[in-house]
Amino acid sequence: MKVSEFHSQGVVHIPATCSLQEAAVQMRDQHVGALVVSEGNGSGRILGVITDRDIVLQSVCTGSSPITVRVGDVMSPHILSIDVNADITEAMQTMASHGVRRLAAIRNGSDIVGILSLDDVITALGREWVLLTNILRNEQNREASGSVQTPLHA
Repeated sequence: MKVSEFHSQGVVHIPATCSLQEAAVQMRDQHVGALVVSEGNGSGRILGVITDRDIVLQSVCTGSSPITVRVGDVMSPHILSIDVNADITEAMQTMASHGVRRLAAIRNGSDIVGILSLDDVITALGREWVLLTNILRNEQNREASGSVQTPLHA
């Protein structure tokens, strides 16, 4: 399974000068848990990433006002990425080794085309487990009904 099959399509950008409250509203409205932080009006050079967790840890845990704290003050300047052609297992290993829940999905070495989240990975693996469960259930039903399994043919 490749990253390209599961990552979100597109990236939601936010200017570094926006408040944490504006970032939270954008996350809610766009149904995302991370925003790519950019210079200028949000379409300039990429500066980093901010997640919903970053907002909670900064504003709730420290008592800072989400209205006055800027995205650029809280964002992580390092964006971990994975190539869209990489295997989903490699993505999981990268997430585990860096303690993150999201990776930028990149093409051509640097073009961010989406975000792969842990939720995306769990959904993908869940589908695989459902298929395996169905195979086993069908086999058990055939055995219970006395059906003979046809042999494999080369």
